[in-house]
Amino acid sequence: MKIKFFVNLPDPVKNNREIKLNQKKNSRQKAEVPDKAKSLFEKIVRTSTKERRELLKSLNDLRECAGLSYTLLALYRQQVESGFVLGDPLQPRGKEEKQFFDPDTGITFCLQWNPDRELRKDHLLLVERGVIAGDVDETQLINKDKKGNACYLCKTNIDRQNPGEVLLEIELAGEKFYLGANFAYITDNHFTLMNAEHRPQQYRREILRIANEFIDKTEGTFRSVYNGLAGASIKKHEHLQVTTEEFPLEEIRIKKEEDIVYANDEIRVSYPNYYLPVWIVEGKDKIRNEHVANRIIREWQSLNEHHTENIIAAKRGDSYRIFILLRDKRRLAGVGKKGGMAVYEAGGKIVLSYEPEADRTGEINERNTFEKANLETVKQLLKDISPEEHSCSLLARFVPTVLKFG
Repeated sequence: MKIKFFVNLPDPVKNNREIKLNQKKNSRQKAEVPDKAKSLFEKIVRTSTKERRELLKSLNDLRECAGLSYTLLALYRQQVESGFVLGDPLQPRGKEEKQFFDPDTGITFCLQWNPDRELRKDHLLLVERGVIAGDVDETQLINKDKKGNACYLCKTNIDRQNPGEVLLEIELAGEKFYLGANFAYITDNHFTLMNAEHRPQQYRREILRIANEFIDKTEGTFRSVYNGLAGASIKKHEHLQVTTEEFPLEEIRIKKEEDIVYANDEIRVSYPNYYLPVWIVEGKDKIRNEHVANRIIREWQSLNEHHTENIIAAKRGDSYRIFILLRDKRRLAGVGKKGGMAVYEAGGKIVLSYEPEADRTGEINERNTFEKANLETVKQLLKDISPEEHSCSLLARFVPTVLKFG
């Protein structure tokens, strides 16, 4: 077991200038950007959110001269420095991390203790930080649910009730989206990618195209993730999440003879050993990649009305990679984890944050889970949310036929 405490971290701005230009583990290069871009980066970080017009202009100027990825790094750091993000991912304050290498899968799992996540429940703090407005004219809000709560991801509502949030517009797959820093972060450079249209969080084939286009527009620096109905806290508005941080699952060992179901010059499909069923579709042909991944997801959904998915899309070199984690809406929580487990947990990064003020019988204490955790803890958490074996076996028999006949 490797225990890591967040100490002696690099300067935040300098850290964000270092962009992963390819996705090989531990491979980082300093981005080659012009001096103008570096100056704009630092200007953006120092600009108050209250100077929104100037901030947006600087972001657009930076995007023109240095691209989307570098612009997002600047925007995220501005949202941290302004206080909108409820903690600095690069600073140690109260955070701890444990890492466990699993020889059976080749994965180094990560458990993080991150008390900053609990700050999202502090209403007064959220108002003070500008995460939410103290006084909102409810009549001006749109797309309300049956309880009268307005959608949290509609831009009209964000503009009215989230004064500290700065959105960046982007077009993906012919549709308009907005990027906003996730104030209750899990990783550094953690954004929500929300559709401009108010539509439900329901998988459609275009999700894969959207995910891959975003990866292309950030030159492989970011990966895109989609929670389906297993972990998405906002189910009435379509959204993905994006981050620069690699998931532990991306390093899974794939055995040629045992795990690869299909392979040719264009694509490789594998079903490796993992504690939650995962299909991996990878290859240089983006369209073929998306087609095969979509067929697997659709077939999984057709087997049972409770079936859903977590998706991780990334790029390694010139190869697109889609990880399809099979989920069941009836099995969302693992023992020792409060609340449902979503794509971050499914991908091997377990984030724990809840510690009750006083021990109460039967209440989950995630601090206890963290302190007692070992590799078996991680394995069991993933097994707890794994769908029943019969459905997974049915899908495993179906996929080779799909690949054979297209």
